[in-house]
Amino acid sequence: MTLYDKFFLCNFITIIITRIFVYLINKPSPTIKNFRTHHWMFGLAFTIILFCISSFYTNIYLLSISIGIFLDEIGFIMINGQTHEDNYSPKSFMILMIFILLLFIFRANIVDLYL
Repeated sequence: MTLYDKFFLCNFITIIITRIFVYLINKPSPTIKNFRTHHWMFGLAFTIILFCISSFYTNIYLLSISIGIFLDEIGFIMINGQTHEDNYSPKSFMILMIFILLLFIFRANIVDLYL
């Protein structure tokens, strides 16, 4: 299995685990001074940090996990979801599937850009 495939597999497993965890633990995300956080924010922030420090520290699995945490809610973000049900709507899942397909297609480019 190539590094590109391992990157995609780790990302896909992260999305599945995150989906299951969020579905089973149906609790609102933490609020910091009237600002409601979501796990996609942490995934995006960590992805940006990993790209910024990639010149002296690279870990493809951490990158894959952080992108997976972000992508888990990409449909929710794009449909401007407000409720837990919006996160599991067919429209949200369809958008997620499109982004997973794009991630699969461009996995080599993403890994090469990072390394």
